[in-house]
Amino acid sequence: MTAPLLLCALLQAAPGQASLADVAFMAGHWVKASPDALSEEVWTEPSGDSMLGMWRYVGKGQVQIFELLTLKEEAGQVVLRLRHFDAKLVGREERATPVELRLVSRKPREAVFEGPEVGGNGGRLRLTYRSPDDDSLVGVLEKGPTPQEFSFRRRGTARP
Repeated sequence: MTAPLLLCALLQAAPGQASLADVAFMAGHWVKASPDALSEEVWTEPSGDSMLGMWRYVGKGQVQIFELLTLKEEAGQVVLRLRHFDAKLVGREERATPVELRLVSRKPREAVFEGPEVGGNGGRLRLTYRSPDDDSLVGVLEKGPTPQEFSFRRRGTARP
C-alpha cells in the first residue's frame, strides 16, 4: 500500500472522528420489489453537513409505513435521526423525540449506528448499512432478539 493510501485508511479509521464521506456509499435509490410488495429507500448525496433519506413500504398496493431520515455531521460525529409515519403522515414517535443513532463503527462501505430505543424498555437499537457492491445496499436492524435484514438493489438493477 502506498503512503497516501495508508494515511487515508488510517484517517478514515481514526476513532471519534467521522464525516459524511464515511456514509456516502449509501447515496442512491434502492428498491426491493416483489409482486405484492415494495420496499424502497432513497438517500441523497452528501451536501454541506447532511444527507436526507426516506423509506417506504407498500404492501398489496397500500402504503404501510413511511420513514424520514437524516444524516448530519455534528462535532466530528455523524448522527442519524429518523421518524416513522403511517399512511396519513401521523407520526409514531413523540413529537420532540426522534429516534437518534450515532455512527459508532465504520469500515469501507459499512456504517454501524447505535442508540437508545425510543419509547421502548430502555433497550439499544443498532442499525448497520453495508454495500457489498455498487448495486447493493443491505440494512440490518437489531432491536430485540431477532435482527431484521433489508436487502436492496440500486433502482434500474432491481429484479422482482
